[in-house]
Amino acid sequence: MEEPAENTRPHPSITMTSEFEDKIIVNDMLPYDEKAKSEKPWYEKASIKNAPHQYRKLRYPGGKPMDNVLGAIGWTPLVKLNRIPQSMGIECNVYAKMEFLNPGGSIKDRVAERMIDIAERTKILKPGMTLIEPSSGNTGIGLTMVGAVKGYKSVIVMSDKASTEKESVINELGGKIIRTPSNVPYNSPLSHFHVAFEIRQKDKANSLVLDQYINPANPIAHYESTAAEILHALDGKIDMIVIGAGTCGTISGVGRRIREECPNAMIICVDPEGSVISSAGDERKAGFFEVEGIGHHFIPNLLEYNIIDKWVEVSDKDTFNMARRLIREEGLLVGGSSGSNAVAAMRECAKLKKGQNCVVILPDGIRNYMSKFLNDEWMLKRHFIEPVIQIPTTPSQNSLNELLNYRPDKKMEWKWSTLDPNKNECPFPFKPWRGAPNRMKGERVENVKYEKRLVIDNVLEAIGETPLVRLNYIPKMFGVKCQVYVKCEYMNPGGSVKDRVAYRMAELAEESGKLKEGMTIIEPSSGNTGIGLALVAAVKGYRCIIVMPEKMSREKENILRALGAEVVRTPTEASFSDPKSHIGVAIRLQKELSNAIILDQYINVANPLEHYDKTAEELLYALNDDLNMLVAGVGTGGTISGIGHKLKEICPKCKIVGVDPIGSILADPERSEVSTYEVEGIGYDFIPTVLDRDIVDLWMRSNDKESFEMSRLLAKHEGLLCGGSSGANVFCAMKAARELNENEKCVIILPDGITNYMTKFVNDEWMKSRLFCT
Repeated sequence: MEEPAENTRPHPSITMTSEFEDKIIVNDMLPYDEKAKSEKPWYEKASIKNAPHQYRKLRYPGGKPMDNVLGAIGWTPLVKLNRIPQSMGIECNVYAKMEFLNPGGSIKDRVAERMIDIAERTKILKPGMTLIEPSSGNTGIGLTMVGAVKGYKSVIVMSDKASTEKESVINELGGKIIRTPSNVPYNSPLSHFHVAFEIRQKDKANSLVLDQYINPANPIAHYESTAAEILHALDGKIDMIVIGAGTCGTISGVGRRIREECPNAMIICVDPEGSVISSAGDERKAGFFEVEGIGHHFIPNLLEYNIIDKWVEVSDKDTFNMARRLIREEGLLVGGSSGSNAVAAMRECAKLKKGQNCVVILPDGIRNYMSKFLNDEWMLKRHFIEPVIQIPTTPSQNSLNELLNYRPDKKMEWKWSTLDPNKNECPFPFKPWRGAPNRMKGERVENVKYEKRLVIDNVLEAIGETPLVRLNYIPKMFGVKCQVYVKCEYMNPGGSVKDRVAYRMAELAEESGKLKEGMTIIEPSSGNTGIGLALVAAVKGYRCIIVMPEKMSREKENILRALGAEVVRTPTEASFSDPKSHIGVAIRLQKELSNAIILDQYINVANPLEHYDKTAEELLYALNDDLNMLVAGVGTGGTISGIGHKLKEICPKCKIVGVDPIGSILADPERSEVSTYEVEGIGYDFIPTVLDRDIVDLWMRSNDKESFEMSRLLAKHEGLLCGGSSGANVFCAMKAARELNENEKCVIILPDGITNYMTKFVNDEWMKSRLFCT
């Protein structure tokens, strides 16, 4: 797949002025340079009318398409913590700000976007320049993502302490990574700070270090967005807020705004043991700590000590064990520093009374730490956990020869209608998306006003309402003239479109009395539905067993285990009717275990029904009931069948395109031969009951090489961190959409993200070993 040698996209039209340029940035001051304090404070710059630093007004997402993925930054939900506070006897409300749902995976997306925005407006950052940044990883990812969208190259300098996953993500986004030793002083010529500035000195005219440690845009971003969202969500009723100290942009920006509007609120700052920030630079306290993204051996210039009421120091052991609890008991797929903040919050909010509100920031997610605290061996080696003997869950050998008597491929009757009740034979009541018009009463999309929720009772309420983002660079690259949009389903809290299905299947089973307290959920899955069900089980307290073929990624298994699920692996080559297949093993386990249920995504009407009710309505709302083409990958078939049926009702001429990998039979059931393919989540060796092949107007075949290459292009040029099946869908869409004109609209489903594939197509060696790249 050829791509242009140079990025020739036009630079955004920006009103620029050098009058307010940040001298500390232009003059290359180091993060800990005392001279940086002589510049006007960030909050004074932001108070100057019409200055590039002036605070932005709070943005209210309305469910309409975004110009690019940067529009998805912010407006992250506050989720109420339930099981952990209850186990500790805490009476107040504890809300966690889910910053890991930002498109780059962390709170630093906010900072990266604002630093680049102000630098452009003050003319210190010009088209064609290279961004250089010393970072522990998340700001580096954010800057590289913004750079991918805006056309800047990035060089990120990280110490060797930062996880390999962060390096992989930056590489996926097209950035260059330079590693430095972590066992040197912060002011050493070998530190990542000094190395970054040394690189800039070699080409000052064409590069810039934005320097998050002293850049006023860092706290400004949090004052105007993070803090404003929290205040809006809780109607200004905040009694305590808990924030970690890294660059100190979050604590200073959020803290200042909360102090102004809630003067009686307690502002708690968290520092890891081994950092010197909380001790005002006492070098005797300096030591090594494993947690990333917070703590330093110097005092960042952005820190405002006077707004902090109390410091709490947290050990690595407490940090990582709490992060694991947040995953296992609340279903929050968080990173290590979230554990630090939660430990401090649980200690301090015990002082609050019933009805009072405590807010804790969860800065990033698990993607960056698969090889670290999510890994039992890593935790054991550092004595953070005690060894646990796990007895594998397996079915009895006696059932190997039993006939399964199971048909996941029976044809289903499709007579659904939200427009005419006389034509509707759906066995369950519709539960339309809350932003959908009442179509039976003739209501139209333009009559409905929708605002994405900012406060939710548990993580399951964060499922859905994912961004619809316009593709800009790739359609031009392939000569596509129409408007192309992608539905970013990887921004669901479990990381995929299957979160929707899992939640609806469990909900229907509970309502019908089939799923009750104390029962075990068993599911055969390629991974994503399993993760969605494990998420549901973590929140609701069910035991969960997921049966997956060996082909599926190690990352999926790690996430499932972190959520408390048990994982059983089966031979990839076993056909669905084989007792040793993932379906066969799940059925055998269900027969042998008491109080166990298989919700069964292959035959469960809840699978397509959720997409009919919600995913499709979100698309129709966003595009004012005007779609000309939908492109979706086909696995169980629930996504394309559910969305397809609703679109055909409202937009009868909309063309439904199904994507099937070479080696699967879904596009051509007459094929009796199947072959292996690497892409996960699409394709099967049988026709699932919930797949309505009649709804598909055009079938397209994808191959692994083109799928993974396109996934990489989506990251590198659109900033979209999506999985392999997303690449398959987009590649096929670029062929199918050539028939559409510039006024027509094509929507592509991006089912999951790169989190599940860090050791697969994100890894160059894996790609080379399969001849997918050179």
